[in-house]
Amino acid sequence: MRQSLLLPLLGAAGLSTAQTTAAPDTIPTILGIRGANSAGCFSATSVSAALGAGGLKFDFTDMRAAVAPADPFDSEAAVCIPTIELGAFPLGWRFSIAEATFTGHATLSGGARLESVAAVAYFQWEHLKNSAALDEPTVKNASGSYLMNMPEMKVDFGASGVYDKDFSINIPNPAPAWSPCFTGQEYSYDDKMQLQFQFQVYLTKEGYSKTGYGVFGRSTGPAMTANLKLVWEKCDPTKQTAWGQFRMGDYETCQRTGSTGTEGNPTVIW
Repeated sequence: MRQSLLLPLLGAAGLSTAQTTAAPDTIPTILGIRGANSAGCFSATSVSAALGAGGLKFDFTDMRAAVAPADPFDSEAAVCIPTIELGAFPLGWRFSIAEATFTGHATLSGGARLESVAAVAYFQWEHLKNSAALDEPTVKNASGSYLMNMPEMKVDFGASGVYDKDFSINIPNPAPAWSPCFTGQEYSYDDKMQLQFQFQVYLTKEGYSKTGYGVFGRSTGPAMTANLKLVWEKCDPTKQTAWGQFRMGDYETCQRTGSTGTEGNPTVIW
């Protein structure tokens, strides 16, 4: 396997000043969800997702964390890294993420606090250039964008006293970027569209009394919900700027070489 370095297209993916609230008639379809084995997202069944013209909503069953009174330095993070596969994209449109909003419940006392949150989203489009038999190379191109990159936003609520209520945390996108411009051909064998996310909430009582106690997550229903606001724009898929932030030409190839395998079968080299 050969993978090229990510090459940024400077100025190609930043949001234009002519943003529009219009949306295409066809909204991409969620084909499937995969969940990384992380503290708060143990499988795809831990996550449900709903995509509409105005936003993408995630409900997290296992996004929970707690700190106990026994340890004055106790900390715990609730993390989920889901990937959704998408299809049926509208011709001549692209989208960006304007902001994210986390909602849930926290019970905090004795210095325990919800210190920070994180929201990262990366869009990748893989295109199979040729689908010939394996005696010829198969070659893939890829392009993508970091639609949102907020690895840490300080919140620090709950430390000033007893906190036991629902919360809503708005996370503005500090550097919005456009997805690749869709050609209308993405819902096919030759193309693969994925959105990978990382969501995190960090709970801690470091530096406070041993009596501190904290629990993050709703007691019933989804432990946490994340709503991502989408912005759409019409675009020209034939332009070079339609690639998104990154373009990786021939980033993966596969070819049979030689006849050194058992019984004369060729060896596959990546």
